[in-house]
Amino acid sequence: MAKTIPSLVHHKQSFREALSWKLVNTLKPFYFFLRRRRKPWDITLASLQEMPSKTLGHDLFLFLKEHELAIMPRAEFHDVYHVLFGYGTDIRGEALVQFVPLGNGKLSLPYVASTLMSALFYPEYWNDFRLAFRRGRQAKRFYDWDFEVLLGEETSELRRQIFGKEWEEELTRKNGE
Repeated sequence: MAKTIPSLVHHKQSFREALSWKLVNTLKPFYFFLRRRRKPWDITLASLQEMPSKTLGHDLFLFLKEHELAIMPRAEFHDVYHVLFGYGTDIRGEALVQFVPLGNGKLSLPYVASTLMSALFYPEYWNDFRLAFRRGRQAKRFYDWDFEVLLGEETSELRRQIFGKEWEEELTRKNGE
């Protein structure tokens, strides 16, 4: 069984973090209600594990396994974004994952609300948020891509297509690939 979001944080949480996770978990049913008409991807952890190394699907498997997460039906792209952007699952990383698509033009209630909440709760990350937003703005439009059909593609190539060669090289150095 996958852990819930709050239990993934292994350090002592601040009041802001605890409140943030509480809000996320409280609003999650509303978010999934909004996505109720979307078709879940036809994937399993086992099918992702069997994909060739260095593909988006296999890297998604490794990410889910490392963070003890389950596939989120109808929101699978969210963890794909973690893989592509290189952000973690701490509160800062979760916020950054929202700012990149917002900068890319994804203007939906969940993105706008979560980025506003993050900016309000975490002013110490404003520069990181600004950089993530700008990264999305400078990227090739990706927020409406069908990532399910791209799971067999190399992660590094998708990063290059979206962000350019420099961003892929930066992530490669950061992740020691």
